[in-house]
Amino acid sequence: MEVTCLNFQDVLSELDSIIQNATFLSIDGEFTGLNSGPDAGPFDTPAQYYAKLRAGSMDFLLVQFGLSTFTYDSQTDKYFQRSYNFYVFPKPLNRHAPDCRFMCQTSSIAFLANQDFDFNKLFKYGIPYLSANEEEKLVKRLEEKQKIKEEYNQALIPISDNDKPQIEEICSRIEDFLASDAEEITIDKCNAFMRRLVYQEAKIRWPNKVRVESKVENTWHCLSIQKAGTKEEEEEKENQKREKEKLEIKQAVGFSSLLKKIVESEKIIVGHNMLLDLCHIVHQFFTPLPNDYIEFKILIHNLFPSLLDTKVICQSQQFKEHVTSSNLNVLLDIMSKSPFSIPDVEPVEGYSYSVSTEKSHEAGYDAYITGLCFIALSNYLGTLQKSKNATVLVDSPLLNPFLNKLPIARLKDFPYVNLVGKDPNPSRDHVFHITFPKEWKHTDISQLFSPFGGGYISWLSDTSAYIGLYRRDQASVVMQALAKQTICKIQKYSNHQASLQTDVSLEDRKRKLSSPENTAVKGNGKSTTNGANTSEDGWQVATGKRRKKRKDQAAGGAANKKAFAEDNSWN
Repeated sequence: MEVTCLNFQDVLSELDSIIQNATFLSIDGEFTGLNSGPDAGPFDTPAQYYAKLRAGSMDFLLVQFGLSTFTYDSQTDKYFQRSYNFYVFPKPLNRHAPDCRFMCQTSSIAFLANQDFDFNKLFKYGIPYLSANEEEKLVKRLEEKQKIKEEYNQALIPISDNDKPQIEEICSRIEDFLASDAEEITIDKCNAFMRRLVYQEAKIRWPNKVRVESKVENTWHCLSIQKAGTKEEEEEKENQKREKEKLEIKQAVGFSSLLKKIVESEKIIVGHNMLLDLCHIVHQFFTPLPNDYIEFKILIHNLFPSLLDTKVICQSQQFKEHVTSSNLNVLLDIMSKSPFSIPDVEPVEGYSYSVSTEKSHEAGYDAYITGLCFIALSNYLGTLQKSKNATVLVDSPLLNPFLNKLPIARLKDFPYVNLVGKDPNPSRDHVFHITFPKEWKHTDISQLFSPFGGGYISWLSDTSAYIGLYRRDQASVVMQALAKQTICKIQKYSNHQASLQTDVSLEDRKRKLSSPENTAVKGNGKSTTNGANTSEDGWQVATGKRRKKRKDQAAGGAANKKAFAEDNSWN
């Protein structure tokens, strides 16, 4: 089902019960770009990869979000499935809403255009949204506006001789209006101060007879003068105005409301290579991503405590023999053939896709395909255990090894990020860091290491690179053989990483000592923090009372992100 701002509120209401009754949710996203910074290198650490992802990808937008709900019926042994394709765009609904700026990557935009992405629909009917912090600011602005209005009713402002002629002219118009049959007149060409004086004079001269309201016509601020009704009618009018303001906030919060429902449901979320999707979801709809990698893992887990990624499952030992590629379209084709089987899913009319009508890279369709592949992969695990029940549900112990693990694109030997424990710790004793003259080419490095069987070269700059030996058994002799080189400098990977950590620690210490936060204290006695580290506030808003529970649990360039992730040429 296609969802825009025109039908979003209706869909949001119906999703309350649908999400709560779902067995699992499957998601996918499409973006205006993938990376504006340095590419991740195959010998980066997960923390370094995250830092590059955070710095180089978060200025792009998630503009299409796919959600598929899969609900298992034990009596029929089938899933019922609904899919939604949301167009998401942060257009400001009023002058108080933030006017967002974002980046586009030409290759990504061209790719989406080639997939018949409807940009007109996105920009005209995209669903707006506010982060938790932006929502809080909007509510405060409206509260301040009401407070100012109440102050208007108390304090009197003297009218200067310069302002009296204009005020008298406006009041004369109001007097004529009250004597006429007209229902409303508009007072334009009023600045904020003059509007304030008109409010004041109307209350003094015609108490309970006129209603004065601000409005905007063709970007100009005006005053609407109307005849007041009875006391009961005026109270009803004020209540309607308050309800309208609440509705405006609800509409401005928009798509973030859906993400909150998903978080509150605590349902298992299934995705395919969804690390980038989750980063954008958190950064765009909840709170800025933290600098610290460990904080990032805790934040993701607190929001989404149960994640399963089909790419992680595909890369496991049980599937390596059969799954030659984890590209989503290829994976669907593989799952359609023996020894796998695509499940028979009951569609809901008007809400479902079909594998017979391919709509690749439409987020709703990709979420649907991801869900189908997940069920097929899960059921295959059951056949390996010779399970009597052909259907393996999401809470099966067979899926525990894959829970809360997210694949890392392009890292050579780190298969995933573990959100609830330590990441894999592969040995990189066969990897060396080398600095060399700027004139050196690929062949120069290759020739240097050819006596040891050669290796995979990952360039860091025009004067440095990592090289991972193809023959790991030669690692112990490399340093002895090349230590006396004068034209280049070689060191072990671990030593180079240690030097980077030292540099980061020193820089971080200097920044903390020189920052205002080191001495500035807020009125409540708490030290201030910079924007990047205030994610806790958004996290609390997003998770509410579940925060402590989650902490306890935690203690125990290609054109498409899929293609970007599939680039495993170094394997």
